[in-house]
Amino acid sequence: MEEPTLAIRGLRAAFPGRTGLVTAVDGVDLTVPHGTIVGLVGESGCGKSVTALSVMGLLPPPGRVLEGRLRFAGQDLLTLSPKAWRKLRGDRMAMIFQDPMTSLNPVYSVGRQVAEVLRLHRGLTRPQARQQTIGLFRQVGIPDPAARYDAYPRQLSGGLRQRVMIAMAMACHPQLLIADEPTTALDGTIQAQILRLMDQLRRDHGTAVLLITHNMGVVAQVCDLVYVMYAGQIVEAAETFSLFAAPRHPYTLGLLRAIPSLETEQERLDTIPGVVPDLADPPPGCRFCPRCAWAGPECAQAMPPLTDRGEGHLVRCFREVTP
Repeated sequence: MEEPTLAIRGLRAAFPGRTGLVTAVDGVDLTVPHGTIVGLVGESGCGKSVTALSVMGLLPPPGRVLEGRLRFAGQDLLTLSPKAWRKLRGDRMAMIFQDPMTSLNPVYSVGRQVAEVLRLHRGLTRPQARQQTIGLFRQVGIPDPAARYDAYPRQLSGGLRQRVMIAMAMACHPQLLIADEPTTALDGTIQAQILRLMDQLRRDHGTAVLLITHNMGVVAQVCDLVYVMYAGQIVEAAETFSLFAAPRHPYTLGLLRAIPSLETEQERLDTIPGVVPDLADPPPGCRFCPRCAWAGPECAQAMPPLTDRGEGHLVRCFREVTP
């Protein structure tokens, strides 16, 4: 059996808080098979980005990985030296960040920034790197790519800046691409184009993609597998069709009910009552229990395990929830 491109097991990552450690990611298991797009969804602050930054070795101090295993293409990332991790980033592993304006250096042209990746990881000369960068810009649909090479980030629209970030990520044909909210704040047309580019990268080069988003519509469009995250934990995981057809965790069901539909005439969208628990002091039982309409006495006392309900559909819930 082929080893997945990325396998996360028992990942726990934390930041120091006023009263102790805040465990932002608590025991996460996640697999990204070769050549698939895997969605990681959940509300803001649930730990999605911390998971991604842990994989990339970019977790900002004083945050740190407490325990777990991060295996990338057979390598245990947590045993790598900082130098070895830097060698992987931008080459075999790449990441598209949520806000390209803060991810791109404002004092260098966008073309130069992409070309530096090629020079560093592929040893190209300046003219070779420039030519290949212009080709990448053309590939991701940047108009007049030769002229855009010399443009600065502030001179480009949000959509073009995000395309530059994708070109940078694609430069070395990575085995793993992590895309953290890559379509946030982009209009629908540009959003669809960005998603097509990621799908093309997967099809053309076999790249495994971990797509982090809060947008269930985006997940339905492009993902093969979906992991639903709540308060630092995975609460449901399944193939995309299975999860949308029969969600089995109350939180997933709440997310899907909150999606606007053209087939109904509802005046107000459904919402999930309550607030996300404080991760510095989470409730003793199920973390979704205070917000859950299906909760029973046992839910407030014990954490439900992540169990397989059949055909690889994993659910962290004591109940049999049906839509």
